[in-house]
Amino acid sequence: MKRLSALFGTALFVLLAAAASSAQADYLNWSYTADPNVPGIAVKATSPTGGATVALTDFNNPQAGAGKIPIIAYVTSTSATTPVTFGPSVNSPATYSLALKITDSTTHDSGTLNFTGSIAGSLTATTSSLVNTLTPVTSNSLTLDGHTYTVTIPTATLAAPTSPQQDIFATISVSNATTGGGNPGGGNPGGGGHTGPGVQGVPEPGCLLLASLGCSCLGAGCWWKRRRSAAHS
Repeated sequence: MKRLSALFGTALFVLLAAAASSAQADYLNWSYTADPNVPGIAVKATSPTGGATVALTDFNNPQAGAGKIPIIAYVTSTSATTPVTFGPSVNSPATYSLALKITDSTTHDSGTLNFTGSIAGSLTATTSSLVNTLTPVTSNSLTLDGHTYTVTIPTATLAAPTSPQQDIFATISVSNATTGGGNPGGGNPGGGGHTGPGVQGVPEPGCLLLASLGCSCLGAGCWWKRRRSAAHS
C-alpha cells in the first residue's frame, strides 16, 4: 500500500509540473510591425573617404509574435581605412526613433510603443565598434485585451561592413493583465490603435487542467481510504 501511495504521489507531481509548464507558455496570438523613422544614419558623407553609413530596414509587414523578434535589419558600409566616428560629437547626431506596433490577432486591437535609438562608436571598412541603443520614450509595456506586453531591447554591437545584413532583436514577455484592455493609466502609448473590452475572468487552459487533476486526486484519495477501511473490516 505504501508503495502504491508513493507511485501515485510521484505521478501526481509529474502531472502537476507538466500542467504548470503549460500554464506558463507564452501567449503568441499577436503580430507586430517595427518602423524606424529614417532609412539610415550617414556620417561625413562628403569626406574624401566617402564617410560611413548604417542603413536601417523596417519590418513594416505584419510579423508573427514570438518571445524574441527582429525589429530592425541593418547593413554598415564604408570604404574608410581610418575610423569614422558616430555619436554626439558629430555635427549630425546619430539618433533616430522606432515605432513598435503590436496587434492582437483575434480582436485586431493594437498599441504602439515608441523608442529613441542612438548609434555611437566608430567604423572602418573592416572593423566596427558601433553600439546601437534603444530606450523607451515613455514606457516599454502596453496592455491589449487582457494581456500585457513588456518589451526589452538589449544594447547591440553592430557588425562590420564585411558582414551581410544583420538583425537587431527585442524580447517580448506576455503576461495576463489584472484588468481588461487598455494600458495602465488609460490609452495606448503613442496613440497607436484602440483597446477592446478585454478578457476578464476566463480561466487559462493550464488552470483548468490543474483543477481537473485536483478533483481526480481527491476522488482517488477517497477511493483508497474506502478500500483500506473495507479491508480492515
